[in-house]
Amino acid sequence: MMDCEGFDEAEAKKQTNKLKFIIKILPYIQKNGFNSLKMDDAAKYMDISKATMYKYFSSKDEIIESLVFQSVNYIDQLLLEEIPSKLTAQSEPTHREMMLYGETFNITFKISMKLAYYLSDALLDDLNNTYPELAAKLAEGLERCRKKLMSYYDSGMELGVFHPLNSRILLIQQDAVFRELLDPKLLMLHNMTLKQALLDFYQAMKCQVFKEQWIHEDQPGIEPFINEFILKKFSNE
Repeated sequence: MMDCEGFDEAEAKKQTNKLKFIIKILPYIQKNGFNSLKMDDAAKYMDISKATMYKYFSSKDEIIESLVFQSVNYIDQLLLEEIPSKLTAQSEPTHREMMLYGETFNITFKISMKLAYYLSDALLDDLNNTYPELAAKLAEGLERCRKKLMSYYDSGMELGVFHPLNSRILLIQQDAVFRELLDPKLLMLHNMTLKQALLDFYQAMKCQVFKEQWIHEDQPGIEPFINEFILKKFSNE
């Protein structure tokens, strides 16, 4: 009989493998949704045999449940840096303070972009139409994340770092623009590359959110992040 420690290790390994298979099938679901997905196709996109797949997922429902569970878990791990409590609305920003706010703003931008990409319209539409209870769980996770982001923006506004804006509207705007920019047809229509569109949107958001004296031009990490994001996106297509 397997002892508790051995059982825990086996279960942890099983969950790790399930996550690996979900990540492999996610690009297909992002693009096509999952209503038309057959179990034969699921095994193909997971790059495993059908027999192996059934050791981890007894049905398509279980695949979708696991995908939502992993998505909510991922969302809950998206944390922001603490806002420096020493800042006040009257303070003259130092170079380090401007850099710190630039870095934390970068995090919010990256989080919003990842969520718009991984939780595609096709995936969300199928989930809402076919699995409303799972859609509700995912919506709860997204709302927790939004509240963290809104708290960040609201704190910056209170301290005089950001312009006084509606933080929820900012997040709605970011999500809507990201989803449009990730559409190749729109990029072709406006003769834009995805990289330039994302960099330009980042600059536009920065100018919209920050008061002028807090804007620092050197924002490390955004361009390399966008480069890596685009490579991953194209490799999944």
